[in-house]
Amino acid sequence: MGLDGFIQLVTVLAIFAVVLVVTYLTTRIVGGYARNKISTGNIEIIDSAKVAPSKYIAIVRTASKYIAIGIGKDEITYLCDIPEDTIVSRQATGDKTYDFKELMDKARARLRNKNENT
Repeated sequence: MGLDGFIQLVTVLAIFAVVLVVTYLTTRIVGGYARNKISTGNIEIIDSAKVAPSKYIAIVRTASKYIAIGIGKDEITYLCDIPEDTIVSRQATGDKTYDFKELMDKARARLRNKNENT
């Protein structure tokens, strides 16, 4: 490998480094904008739990109402309303584990009813 080959290698590595830096900065700027946009709205995801591959249950605050939703690959399903006084925040408990048993029971009952009606 001659001097020309070495110069080409250094040039390609420099361009690659510049592309990585630009990508990193762009991601940080867009991510910061999106985070601020989400946190200032009337919709907030309080908590979520994975129940199967690409399937989640989430507790969402919309204005002053709390609801449970099922999130799948191509759909979002309303599960039930949740009384505000039963919501346990992470800040209040300092604990990251939650009891979803009651929520899951309600969701299963709702899905059974939905399947029986169709």
